[in-house]
Amino acid sequence: MTRARFGEEIGKWSLASRGNVIVACLISIFFLGFSFAQEQNPVEQRVTNPITDTPSVNPPVRNQSLRPRLPVRAEGAATGEELTVDADRFTVSGPPEKRVFVYEGNVDARIGVYRLQADRVSVYEAENRVVAEGRVILDQQLEHGTQRITGTRAEWNYATKTGYFVNSTGFTSQTQDGTVLYFTAERVEKVSADTIIIVNGEVTACDEEVPKWSFRARHVEIRLNDRVRLRAPGFYVKGLPVLRLPYASIPIKRRDRASGFLTPTFGFSGSKGFRFSDAYYLTLGRSADLTLRGDIYTARGLGFGADLRTRANERSHLNVGFFAVKDRIFGEKEGPNAPNQGGSSLYVDGVHYFANGFLAVADVNITSSLAFRQVFSDSIQQAVSPEERLQIFINRNFGDYSLNFLANSQTVTLSGVSIRTRRLPSISFEKRPSVLALLERLPLYFSLESSLEGVSRKETFEDPALLARDKIQNAIVTPSMVQRLDLFPRFDIPFYFAGWSATIMTGLRATYYSNSLDPATRQVTSRDLVRNYGEFELDLRPPALARDFRADDGSFRFRHVIEPYVTYRRIAGIGDDFNRIIIFDEKDAIADTNEIEYGIVNRFFVRRSTMSPTGKASDDEGQPYEALSITVRNKYFFDPFFGGALVRGQPNQFYPIDTFSGFSYGGAPRRFSPINFEVRYRPLSDLFTDARLDLDSGGDGVRALALTLGVDRRAIKVHQTFYYTRAIGLAPSLQPYADERGKEPGTLPGSQWSPSLFVGNTERGVFGGASFFFDFQNRPNKNSSLISSTVTLGYAFDCCAITVQNFSFNVGLRRENRFVFSFRLNGIGTIGTEPVGQRTR
Repeated sequence: MTRARFGEEIGKWSLASRGNVIVACLISIFFLGFSFAQEQNPVEQRVTNPITDTPSVNPPVRNQSLRPRLPVRAEGAATGEELTVDADRFTVSGPPEKRVFVYEGNVDARIGVYRLQADRVSVYEAENRVVAEGRVILDQQLEHGTQRITGTRAEWNYATKTGYFVNSTGFTSQTQDGTVLYFTAERVEKVSADTIIIVNGEVTACDEEVPKWSFRARHVEIRLNDRVRLRAPGFYVKGLPVLRLPYASIPIKRRDRASGFLTPTFGFSGSKGFRFSDAYYLTLGRSADLTLRGDIYTARGLGFGADLRTRANERSHLNVGFFAVKDRIFGEKEGPNAPNQGGSSLYVDGVHYFANGFLAVADVNITSSLAFRQVFSDSIQQAVSPEERLQIFINRNFGDYSLNFLANSQTVTLSGVSIRTRRLPSISFEKRPSVLALLERLPLYFSLESSLEGVSRKETFEDPALLARDKIQNAIVTPSMVQRLDLFPRFDIPFYFAGWSATIMTGLRATYYSNSLDPATRQVTSRDLVRNYGEFELDLRPPALARDFRADDGSFRFRHVIEPYVTYRRIAGIGDDFNRIIIFDEKDAIADTNEIEYGIVNRFFVRRSTMSPTGKASDDEGQPYEALSITVRNKYFFDPFFGGALVRGQPNQFYPIDTFSGFSYGGAPRRFSPINFEVRYRPLSDLFTDARLDLDSGGDGVRALALTLGVDRRAIKVHQTFYYTRAIGLAPSLQPYADERGKEPGTLPGSQWSPSLFVGNTERGVFGGASFFFDFQNRPNKNSSLISSTVTLGYAFDCCAITVQNFSFNVGLRRENRFVFSFRLNGIGTIGTEPVGQRTR
């Protein structure tokens, strides 16, 4: 129970226990236990506020004071320390070599970082020992905070700083999340300057007579700024026993992490049964740690995972993890109706900045099978993601130049078709746009892209019938390495005149391929291919129009700015070679085009004050802020067939039509693209909405719509995303380009909605929320529009919190409801769910 979460410095509760916890009992005991009382603390004055509550020890007039004595030189004492005592009155008895001082009334004794307060204190000078009675309080100042011990009676050696307290209460130094741990005990023994032993004691973070939660043990060891160790503790909720453990350890270090078992996690699933997980956290020096986890699915099998995290410097990190499940060990045995869906997953996430200027990045997320990811992933994002990737990137910049090394493998699986592409190895050299020094009067910018790569592509169809469905003759399977050499120099010239701006771009591109496709059979051949094309682009922007709008009193309201633009683009030279090129990535999906794009951008600016709570500002104050922008744009294609690249009866996605809208419109030849609208509204920093709309230029209405809305405030958070697409019908003249449905290829009906709401503060009071993902489109084997949901309800007390969550999954192979209970103990950690070995994003 001793993990400080790396990078966050938050203590965790570690347990060395194999006992089972019944969730329902814990919840019921927690709430029913409020009516039970606990025996009153025997100390006459309990410390109600350990930071400020102290007895009256500083009377208006100092009556008597023990004169400075010789430095304490007993074994174990700090050289040069002196004991001073203030009190209302005192007496002295005994021979000079064994004097006994008795102080009474508001006694305040100090030595070094210690302060002892009591009603009566007897000082045995020869033994360096004090006996305190009455309201006894011993404070020890630490580097971070204070430790306090109270009692009705105490004996303490002020030379060795050891002693004991009877009927004691107190608190430790703060844990890593700022929580103070309190304790009560029959007896407290201070065995060294940094260690105390509690006999028959109770430890909690709740400052109340009957704590909401506590640990009770016969033997507790507290080492300052280190940890609290409990032998055979019992876990209590409102004074009622809930769980017995053989050992527990609570870290109270300010920064250092500590190895140990983490809090157990548990939940229930209709398909996988009761799930119990526990993990061990191992520190590997100051900059690395390792977490090992085991899982038990009572209706399926066993799982295990690991996370390794390292930090080489402030900007560099490396995270590596895996998760694996051995399925069908428990419950229904493997068979036709119970397939083995076990497997494994691996992720790597790393960034490293080298001292010589090189940068290395690793991004890996691979799974043994899609079925394993759908059934055992802890998030809906992982379950539905069709992508697996492996990417390692190395970069070195030299002024305007950049040298890059890349190893990339990507697999996308959709509807029974898997496409794997690789770039290994890949070396690229680039030059960012910069003015050529030879032409000082002409602002001619030169840039360059070049690369030498080994690439490959493999298509896999689970069912041969899918080839006929997609009108494909053969699946593409290239050699393990197809050589590709690419060179692309570009020149840009900007002009400015009378408020107008124009930018001319010209470029020539040559790409060599060691293999190509046979357009008739779609077979990969060993015939090489050189693709050459030229590109010309003219971007023209007239002067912007602006007008200020004011209120009736003349105060500024907003400014409306209109920015029109026109862009002409011409790509020529590819022609029929497009159908012979193997598509590996975006460099290959480029077709001839002769087009013009035109649009208008409306921007609405307000003034926002950074000083005013309302955000309003006068004409002379505040910063300009774009609250609303509306963009409308369209394209006209002089060549609707893109030099022969448009293939009849199938979706077509290539540059430049794949950059205009996020939705497909290349299934049929057309002169005009869909009319694209983009609206972005940000009236406040915590309120936003975005909308994107495609209208069919042929008058067929809305083609696609995406709408996002969000409110992000302290007490309420609302987010929602809505997607809508239509299967577009084609005009009679374009019916030869329709698919088997008679619709435009690549356009599919769809309607998806993802709302979420969260209310409350997780640190205090009632909180809760819900998030849902709906798919309203009827699909095969889909029995409900609700794909996934998460419902959360919790209550946060001053020293703990309880949360109940329900997850539902209804996607692919997964039909599951999962119940999760978490119980947060301030200063200790959270008993809940924490996926290990699974990437969370």
